Amino acid sequence: MEDHGFRFLEHMTDAEIEAYGKDINEAFENAGKAVEDLMVDLASIAPMEERMVEFESKDLGSLLYQWIESLISIQDSEGMLFSKFECHVLRITEKYTLRAQLFGEKFDPKKHEQKTAVKAPTFHDMKISEREKNVTMRFLVDL
Repeated sequence: MEDHGFRFLEHMTDAEIEAYGKDINEAFENAGKAVEDLMVDLASIAPMEERMVEFESKDLGSLLYQWIESLISIQDSEGMLFSKFECHVLRITEKYTLRAQLFGEKFDPKKHEQKTAVKAPTFHDMKISEREKNVTMRFLVDL
């Protein structure tokens, strides 16, 4: 089985996602991929257009929330889907900043089979575990 850097966990009403990577940047990238893969097949999204986003937050949990919320918002408002991410998380004093490049294309019903409508991220049961050479994020999204 191919490792995409994320997996979907069993949950009664929402989607529970575990995203991981060798560092915080890769974990954020894989969290983005997981959210997009909930909406449409990730492999069907061509990285043709580029977007930049940047957020600042007091902690990693809030930063993750903003990240997921932005992906859902861009999809809702612009119809954009993304398959490739380059994330850079910086910690400066008491704040975290995420700068991310997103690569994708507009939703095309002839090419992209819609899977699940994702409403919003949630802080409920959110966990971020950082170890040397391994970061794991668990979070829920409302469907």
